[in-house]
Amino acid sequence: MIAPAKTQPLVVIPILSRFPSTPRLLTPIHGRSSLWRTLDSAVADLPESAIVVTTDDDAIRASVEQYGAPVIAHTRTTGGYTQAVADVLQDYAAEIVVILEPTHPFRPRGLIRRTAENLGARDHLDSVVCVRRFTANLWRRTSDGEILALAEGRDGQDTEYFQEMVGLALASRASLIRRDRRIGDAVGFEVLEHTWALADVRDDVSFAAAEALADYLIRLEEISA
Repeated sequence: MIAPAKTQPLVVIPILSRFPSTPRLLTPIHGRSSLWRTLDSAVADLPESAIVVTTDDDAIRASVEQYGAPVIAHTRTTGGYTQAVADVLQDYAAEIVVILEPTHPFRPRGLIRRTAENLGARDHLDSVVCVRRFTANLWRRTSDGEILALAEGRDGQDTEYFQEMVGLALASRASLIRRDRRIGDAVGFEVLEHTWALADVRDDVSFAAAEALADYLIRLEEISA
């Protein structure tokens, strides 16, 4: 018996008009906005997937429509993050949903695809998140004000940690999203090796940094060409 083919991952980009960063999503960074750069990455990495932007913002919707196929504009009617993604899922039979935040204009080629494939290849996982790996000596404050080292009983300076960078790409089971959960209990990592991908456009300072980074990346491409 031949097993039925799995459906392609569904890509969903949820945007709310009330977020302070939303207007910056449409501001060009060397000719292409953070929203369009996110769409470029999704189309390049998952060309056979449906890519849906769900938003309550008219300007965002108009920009998506101007971008054209294969990206679809969906009218968002709920403020909830997972509820908005679940609403999109009603029109698609996807088993895996890849959620992107368009506040990140720069993604390494293949990162979105690898995140989806990582989850698709491991039936025991609920979700796969993008993470950055770093070493540090970290501390935490308890509810009663006590400060404790996370690496208790030894010098934790070289302890390896992983920080969740969900906005770059999060792959989760559709069944999990329908239960109003973003990330499940069994989580896999897609490790991010390019620190420049952490740039975002959430405020004026970070937007200016993204502009400077774009200029630098363009010059790198010209040098390597």
